[in-house]
Amino acid sequence: MKLFDYISDVKGVLLVCFSAGLFFSLLLAAFGVGAAQLFLLWICFFLILFFTLFCCWQKKQKRLSYLLDTFHELEPKYLLAEMADAPDCALEQVYFHLLRTALKSMTDEVAASKRQASEYQEFLEQWVHEVKLPVTGIQLLCENNKTDVTRKILAQTQRIGQDVEKVLFYARLGVAEKDYLIGEISLRECVMNVLARNKQLLIENGVSVRTENLSHKVCSDSRWVSFLLTQLISNSLKYKSARPLVLDFASRDTDGYVELSVTDNGLGIRQSELPRIFDKGFVGSNGRGAGAATSMGAATGMGLYLCAQLCERLGIGIRAESEWEQSTSVYLYFPKAQTVITHDVSL
Repeated sequence: MKLFDYISDVKGVLLVCFSAGLFFSLLLAAFGVGAAQLFLLWICFFLILFFTLFCCWQKKQKRLSYLLDTFHELEPKYLLAEMADAPDCALEQVYFHLLRTALKSMTDEVAASKRQASEYQEFLEQWVHEVKLPVTGIQLLCENNKTDVTRKILAQTQRIGQDVEKVLFYARLGVAEKDYLIGEISLRECVMNVLARNKQLLIENGVSVRTENLSHKVCSDSRWVSFLLTQLISNSLKYKSARPLVLDFASRDTDGYVELSVTDNGLGIRQSELPRIFDKGFVGSNGRGAGAATSMGAATGMGLYLCAQLCERLGIGIRAESEWEQSTSVYLYFPKAQTVITHDVSL
């Protein structure tokens, strides 16, 4: 705090002091005190007033500097009222009391919100586990009783399974790293497993699949890589064009990474929208147009967002290229070598 700012804060007191000095000067002049004596008294008055103001300003400046330094060095910041030295005046005591009361109210609200969010997350996880049982039962019934109707039902249950996995990952987005099991995995096995789990959905939509050079092995989590690929396939199905959909999977070594590409010949993405496709809730013109309500359901703008979030946690690079009304390619960049980290927690 500058001296001028402090003087501005106490200008009311200064005005009273000057008014009182002027009053007593007039009173002394009425009693015959000379001008020289009055001038000497005013000099003494100014010196005392200036010295008092300067000392008070220095004291407040030292206190403010201490509080600011403590605040900047403190983590978390809201502990300032508890960690700072005791207040040195009655007004500061009131301020500190108000600050402690407000911070306690805030921490209580945050704790209640965290508790509510934790309970909601537990409920979602429990619901996901419960809903998987009837979905699995329906799939088994359909597999054992193959008809045109059961094949269609099987395709829809595969869609439900995708959405359930999406709900589970979103519910655990903040603590998803607790479920990682990093190890050496085969890209071919991951791709083939995903295609096998979604085969009925692919058949129903008349999808042709091509694979090229998937012999590479990378360090990652096979379960969450499968989740990534499932979301990319789901997006391709959702935004397919009138022509038969073709999915291409290919991998290659590039700049110290293994690149896995997933390419489709669907609707494509406009160049102006391409930088935003990984944003939460962004659906673009495809999601609002003819492709918004297909056999794969309405666009939510969450699929690629979840992919980007998961890639960030797994240390996988992700980018997309597209040519409007021609094709879309999503590239995943896996590290070739990575320390294997094992967590015992599983969903």
